Amino acid sequence: MTKFTTISLTAIAVATLVASGAASAQTAGIATASPDASILSAKAFAAANTQISTTYKTQLDQAAAQDTALNTQIRTLIDTNKDGQISQAELATGQNAQSAIGAQVKAAQSKASPAIDQLRQPAIKAQAYALEMLSQKYEPALQAVAKAKGINIVLAPNAVQYAPPATDITEAVIAEIDRTTPSISIAAPANFQPSQDTVQLLNQYRQAVYINELRRQQAAQGTAAPTPSATGGAAAPAPSPAKGKKNEGR
Repeated sequence: MTKFTTISLTAIAVATLVASGAASAQTAGIATASPDASILSAKAFAAANTQISTTYKTQLDQAAAQDTALNTQIRTLIDTNKDGQISQAELATGQNAQSAIGAQVKAAQSKASPAIDQLRQPAIKAQAYALEMLSQKYEPALQAVAKAKGINIVLAPNAVQYAPPATDITEAVIAEIDRTTPSISIAAPANFQPSQDTVQLLNQYRQAVYINELRRQQAAQGTAAPTPSATGGAAAPAPSPAKGKKNEGR
């Protein structure tokens, strides 16, 4: 069973992770490969996300509208000098639950967040299911690549201090996953509960996508601090894992 390594990913940065990930020592029959980058970079995962966006468009649009309304409310509360900008000081005050403004922000979040999360949950469940099914394709793909290249040992990227980056086999594993699994189902059974590994990876992915969106907003606003999302937006929590359940086949 291969464990996911802890990474920080965004939808834009996945390719960078693959290109600049830890190098391998393939020359002596040893290589490295990143399970998380291999899975998240697979074309099937991108296709699944597109399908999820279409299938659950109504719910996601409703959630986005409610989230925007909530963020507007929070921004109004935090913008104490009413200059239309959120300074770092105002942001800090709004994040301090002990302050009067912070208490109002927390109350607004507590009131609106459950409904927003409920609207997003079907899409998140579908994404978790697709990710878990796809993660089971990693081990066979890794073994196929290792066999083809005469590799006997594959290490986690963080287990190597230095080796030529060109010998990393992550891209070859991605290509093998793309070849054998061009698409993946998003139709999660009613009783589906993702493994702990899937929840961890999905939360990393969604959190990173959300952070990337915050950075985009901040860039659009110049130097002003972006309003913190009340519900986490794309970083809404994944379904709870089945107790003690781990991904199989990895």
